Amino acid sequence: MATKTIMWGDGTADTLTVTYTGGAGSSELSVSSDPNRSLVVRTLTVSLRSGGVTLASLTVSQKARSRAYSMSYNTNYE
Repeated sequence: MATKTIMWGDGTADTLTVTYTGGAGSSELSVSSDPNRSLVVRTLTVSLRSGGVTLASLTVSQKARSRAYSMSYNTNYE
């Protein structure tokens, strides 16, 4: 399992946390965030890399004045 905490970069001290578990054939990605107390939508694109190679990109948008959230997605590759 790997966890990465990233600053939103919107002028706040808020962070986005991405947790990745998995290996060949199966993976799970969990995304959580501090609440967005601002009056604007914020968006952040996260690159998912392995061995220095970008395998995918994930774009996360959080509505203005919204609470923290978590979203998980499982995919099995054959």
